[in-house]
Amino acid sequence: MESNQLLQRLKKPQYALPAAIVVGMLALAFGVQPRTSGQAKDVSAIPIERSSATVPALPSATPTAAATKAAATPAGTAGQPASNTATSDVAGARSTPQVAPSSTVDPALQRQPTQCGALKESTSALAVEQAISGLSIKATKVAVYPIDYFRCILMATGGQEAYGLASSILKAEDQGQTHIVLIDLWLANASKQFGQVNLRHATVAMAGQSFVPLATLGGRAEVVVSSGQGRTLSLVVAIKNSIGETTGPITLVVEGPLLGGNQVPGKYQLFLPTP
Repeated sequence: MESNQLLQRLKKPQYALPAAIVVGMLALAFGVQPRTSGQAKDVSAIPIERSSATVPALPSATPTAAATKAAATPAGTAGQPASNTATSDVAGARSTPQVAPSSTVDPALQRQPTQCGALKESTSALAVEQAISGLSIKATKVAVYPIDYFRCILMATGGQEAYGLASSILKAEDQGQTHIVLIDLWLANASKQFGQVNLRHATVAMAGQSFVPLATLGGRAEVVVSSGQGRTLSLVVAIKNSIGETTGPITLVVEGPLLGGNQVPGKYQLFLPTP
């Protein structure tokens, strides 16, 4: 009886509508619950994908294999073209090329020793001067060396000019010359015109012999001196000494100068009292 009365009450609208709402809410709540397999998954075991674009790579403390190979390979080798960038020009990035001996050096000179030993020099300070038409030549110093010793000094000094002169001296030595005479000159022009002195055909006379210069140091053989100016240079002369260990007095002979383009007659004759 009581159950029938309860059903009759529930059928009434004021009871049926709230009951239907409660039943629907319970059904919805149970319907959206996730199904589990009875064991909870470990979240830490699930792999997580990360974008390489958003996570920067950390710098490595050791060089990579590619960087090591690039540092060990010189520019322009192993098929790689040489680079002229600022990076490749940094000091230490390139190996210094080895400079081969110049092909202009006489092979006979390359075999010569450069340990020249004790000083072998005879020097005389002079003040011997002669002027022609206002252009003067003054000898200020003369030095005499054994020819092999002077050649050794040149080879020890090095450089193309020294090697070239050493080659000329070696040829003179092969021809029987024994000493090198080095004469320091001062050329001054006191005239009002430009002057020129040609030392190419100068001669050094000694003990009845005459010798021509091998080279001029500090200037050309044709020396041009402007009005009121002066020039210094040195003559290198190979001589054959047949009178003893010393050369004795020598005489320097030079043709007269050109003044204003005109040849002046006469010759410079400077007597040099060398020991």
